[in-house]
Amino acid sequence: MKNRLKYSAFFMIVLIAVSCGNGKEEVPEGVIPQEKMVEVLTEIELTQALIKLKFSKQDSTINQQLLFEEVYTDFSISKEQFNISLVYYCEHPKALEEMYVEVINNLSVKQTEFQNN
Repeated sequence: MKNRLKYSAFFMIVLIAVSCGNGKEEVPEGVIPQEKMVEVLTEIELTQALIKLKFSKQDSTINQQLLFEEVYTDFSISKEQFNISLVYYCEHPKALEEMYVEVINNLSVKQTEFQNN
């Protein structure tokens, strides 16, 4: 009985120590930093909008893959790095939500700039 109590107390202390951590998980190497990922996602969203617009006008000359490759090249990343980063941020929904708030703000600013020109 004493041993069970010792193990239970030890287990509780470990749980408390783990739960009281700083909450900052180290981002794995190769994952695009959040600030840069916001910029990339903004351009990806614009690219997807362009593709939808072109298809709605039945323009079959658009090369979707080439457009996405241009985004990757502009940000000096690979498709694989983008996909790995996207998976990482999808596993961290709070960070992804924060990023998409910024993406939506960026798109709103771009829309306003476009409408004023």
